[in-house]
Amino acid sequence: MSLNAGYNLVTDRIEDTEEELPALAFFRRLATDGSLPPRLTVTGLEDLLYESDENELDEGVRELRDVLRESGSFRGPKAIQFVFDGDLVDDDVFTVRIKRGGEAVYLPIGNLFVEEPRVVGPGHAVARK
Repeated sequence: MSLNAGYNLVTDRIEDTEEELPALAFFRRLATDGSLPPRLTVTGLEDLLYESDENELDEGVRELRDVLRESGSFRGPKAIQFVFDGDLVDDDVFTVRIKRGGEAVYLPIGNLFVEEPRVVGPGHAVARK
């Protein structure tokens, strides 16, 4: 299996990519210069969202969504691989289920994208800006 064009949400790496960035560095790069290699792996998005104050999570997701929308990162075919340490849950809101402190936590990653992520296989979904 290979990466699809767009944002690949995966629980296991599908490909070794040219570059790997932690989520915060990825969003900072998009917000400042927007240049990305054609294939990139992003790690730790679930941790970035989990560490957000519970009352500010929705606002944080909106801000990250705005960075994705305003960037020119998808001029030409690109594949971004978000690797999650958890399970993808395709429900009313597409989420990632992680375990922290023995408790299951659901993070609304589907809200980062214009369209609901489309499941393409076990542990793999694809989203567009």
